[in-house]
Amino acid sequence: MIAVLTALASLCGVLVAGPVSVAEDRTYGRTGDGYLPRTLPTGVNPIRPLPVDSALLRTSPVRTAPVRVPYKTPPEPPAAHRPATESKLRQPRTDQPKPQQRKPRPQQPKPQQPKAQQPTGGKPKVTRPKADRPAAERPQTGEAKAGGAKRKIFQGWAFDRCQAPSVSTMRAWLASPYRGVGVYFGGRGRHCKHQRHLNESWLRETKQMGWNVLPIYVGSQSPCVIANIKRKFTIGGNAWAQGRQEARDAVGQARKLGMAPGSALYLDMEAYRLGQHRCARTTLAFVRSWSREVRQQNYVPGFYSSANSGVRHMERARRAGERDLPEVMWFARWNVPPSLYGEKWLDRRAWHPNRRIHQYAGDVTERHGGRRLAIDRNRVDAPVAIIR
Repeated sequence: MIAVLTALASLCGVLVAGPVSVAEDRTYGRTGDGYLPRTLPTGVNPIRPLPVDSALLRTSPVRTAPVRVPYKTPPEPPAAHRPATESKLRQPRTDQPKPQQRKPRPQQPKPQQPKAQQPTGGKPKVTRPKADRPAAERPQTGEAKAGGAKRKIFQGWAFDRCQAPSVSTMRAWLASPYRGVGVYFGGRGRHCKHQRHLNESWLRETKQMGWNVLPIYVGSQSPCVIANIKRKFTIGGNAWAQGRQEARDAVGQARKLGMAPGSALYLDMEAYRLGQHRCARTTLAFVRSWSREVRQQNYVPGFYSSANSGVRHMERARRAGERDLPEVMWFARWNVPPSLYGEKWLDRRAWHPNRRIHQYAGDVTERHGGRRLAIDRNRVDAPVAIIR
């Protein structure tokens, strides 16, 4: 009797609690024996679910589906305690003023100035003991037309001396870097009045060798000339008339030697005292008259003098607006490097282009081709004689 009551009590507990199946257990996502009841009714297999027509299912009370509570997102913590979820790039502050960029200043174009460069060319092997001697270069010649007559322009090195060398010496000196030669062809003030070699034949032969001739005319000198040897050849009372007369003499002698119109003729005015104003006015009048007449005869009037006296004087006259000045400036400044446009008393824009000669050394001796000569050295970019 006791056993029967115990079985009934167990059966009642099962009916009250309801059957438990693995399928129901899976509904909640939980599996395992720990979640099954400790005692099961007779005939209940804990592994297999109950069949649909089971008497236990029919007698069990109606069960409602389990109520599922939706998941609620917990409230966010205050911003002060909120963890950083993503790293933010540090951006620059926009409230700071931007540094002002300095605008580049516009560069003013520099005025082009003539460069005292040496013409390019081959360099023969020549032994030169002194550093101021020119490097050997290939001379350059060209033609320019001005004043109705062609001009022959020579760019290179030249030498001049009181007595013109012989033809054989000129041929021997083709081994030198010089391709220009200055000769004293006329004027009452020249020292070597008797030229043993200078004639029309000499000019033609030197031309055929490739030489360029710079004709120098030593006429009347300034009344305040420094050299004592030149004082007996000073300008007379009528400087203008005397200048015109000697210009005609210079053109006439140039023609006799075969120098055609367009040739440059250089007036030699030795150093004088520029500070003596009356003397300076007389000298300027003579130079202007000589230059004007030579130009009217279709020749090119050039001017040779010391840089500190005659050349400086011509620059002053140019700035003062004087007319009838020489067209080419041959300035003497010794013991300095050769520089056509580096003379301090001449404006770089004046007597340019092809109108300058720099005599940068004097009374020096050189030997070329077995022949020795005492010469003056010159850097040339100027017109020369046109030999017929």
